[in-house]
Amino acid sequence: MADPRTCIRCKHQGEPTDKFCVRCAAPLINNCTHKGDIFTKKCERVNREDAAFCSGCGAPTVFHKEGFVQGYSNVQVTSTRRP
Repeated sequence: MADPRTCIRCKHQGEPTDKFCVRCAAPLINNCTHKGDIFTKKCERVNREDAAFCSGCGAPTVFHKEGFVQGYSNVQVTSTRRP
């Protein structure tokens, strides 16, 4: 039997077949949110827990849209070049 799924929000241990947490209703699987359009098919990739964007198509993940993981933000980068 596979390991139970752990809720990213409340840390409840769900069953391996659960798609949503039975305590807080958070999604347990970090799917891609790209639904497809006239040019592309729906992306069905399941991403890692810490992925804010899909590794297959670059669309936001379910966990990112729900606010569980943050994407890249404007981080100040200091120059390493010497004058």
